[in-house]
Amino acid sequence: MRDLVLGIDVGTGTAKAVIADVSGAVLWQAAASYQHHAPESEWAEQDSEDWWQAVTIATKTLFRDHPGSAKRIAAVGVSGQGAGVVLLNNTGVAVRHAILWLDRRCAADAEELQSRNCKVFSQISGKVPASYNFDLKLRWLKEHEPNAWAQAAKACTATGFITYRLTAQAVTNHSDGGIFLAYDLANRCWSEEVLSLLHLSELMYCDLAECDEIIGHVTAEASRCTGIPAGVPVVAGGEDTSSAGLAMGVTTQDTAQLSSGTANTVYVPIDRPFTHPKLLTFPHVLPGKNLIGGSIASGGLAIDWMARILFASRDTPTAQEMEELTANAAEVGVGADGLIFLPYLVGELQPINDGFARGVFFGLNAEMHRGHMMRAIFESNALAIEHNLSLARSFGIAPSRLVAVGGPMRNVLLCQIIADVTGMPLHVMEEHGGAALGSAMLAAKGAGLISRYDEMQTAHARLRHHYAPDMVRHQLYQDIFLTYLELYPRLKDLFPRVATLQVKTAEACNVHI
Repeated sequence: MRDLVLGIDVGTGTAKAVIADVSGAVLWQAAASYQHHAPESEWAEQDSEDWWQAVTIATKTLFRDHPGSAKRIAAVGVSGQGAGVVLLNNTGVAVRHAILWLDRRCAADAEELQSRNCKVFSQISGKVPASYNFDLKLRWLKEHEPNAWAQAAKACTATGFITYRLTAQAVTNHSDGGIFLAYDLANRCWSEEVLSLLHLSELMYCDLAECDEIIGHVTAEASRCTGIPAGVPVVAGGEDTSSAGLAMGVTTQDTAQLSSGTANTVYVPIDRPFTHPKLLTFPHVLPGKNLIGGSIASGGLAIDWMARILFASRDTPTAQEMEELTANAAEVGVGADGLIFLPYLVGELQPINDGFARGVFFGLNAEMHRGHMMRAIFESNALAIEHNLSLARSFGIAPSRLVAVGGPMRNVLLCQIIADVTGMPLHVMEEHGGAALGSAMLAAKGAGLISRYDEMQTAHARLRHHYAPDMVRHQLYQDIFLTYLELYPRLKDLFPRVATLQVKTAEACNVHI
């Protein structure tokens, strides 16, 4: 009896697989991790074969540990990190490593395009040129790696790569494709006008498919690698943010979803394709809905970075180390005694869309200690979230609560700071699958096991903790927020100079070596 669904999520550092039933309960899950590489400063790449190997390890682990479960799989759904680029040749083999969303090599190209055609891009696609864009990475490859470009037949995302390996069908789901500059948000197709501006051909782009649309079936080779029975249908899947939103039950404009991890994402579902140049709008996995908001490149990344520095360690901070630093931060008052951190360690996505931006501590003095720095890092997470939400509010998109998931949400102080800064109740959910569960839900709908998504949004949608905002602290944070907003515009022109200086000093050091 095929009564279960398999959901897969390919994140920035981990591939996760879950098996769920039709009530939405996650029965079992497994994961496998991988690293990203930096061949040059500002670059971020991964071997797409590492994704596939991690997926096969996770699925085989599930089936090994739960005998008989493979035969019950009715359908498979996949989600993944958005905006990464994999070039496939005519036989479906990647011709080079994938370029990730974290990569900043296209920052200068993005700046140049913003100055010329920003309004056109925003009106058509709901986004502006930025270093994370899928399409700008394609332009870079076309210009700088002609040999790889000549071998390429199609370009796909992490999700598209895994669905290809499962089915041998090259497809991009609308949620993933909706993050591309070349996506026409109103007409749900590739835009000829944008492609012309980018000097790219639609032939390099995969066909678009609805997120719960069956695009193919597990091949014999994929079955041998993963343990999934051959012939099981596979749906197109979704981008990880929107898949996570589906699993969280965030479907209406009164609720904003916050996913916290290496990066933070904060989005609000809307029923119309509203666009704004400082925010990102792209299709939800739910038909007829879009998500508007922003992705913040350094969320948990900034917290881990600060902890590693303070403990003089290259390793991920332990739970005990984070407890110690959190206690230090809790001893410091609202606003960290005037210390503000701009969390732009790897550039920033929304709302500033600046690949040159970098992290800044503003207001340091000789009496400050590590508690001040850690508190400023926590507050920067919240201030960046509020930056995106405040813009959405200015256009009448005003959710009344935040629903959150993610590892950093286990930190009680961080959660309370987010509630206080935004002035919104924060509901932290129990995690029962995340984006992988959303993918499983898409699979269940595509296979006809459910007729409505809310049939699977009951068993797992449990709150772990509720944080009410302290409105006295909220008013204090509003003053801090105004200063936070003023810092980036004053420094914006200096960030490209820092990048130039970095290149010059690196070259000088190489000469002297």
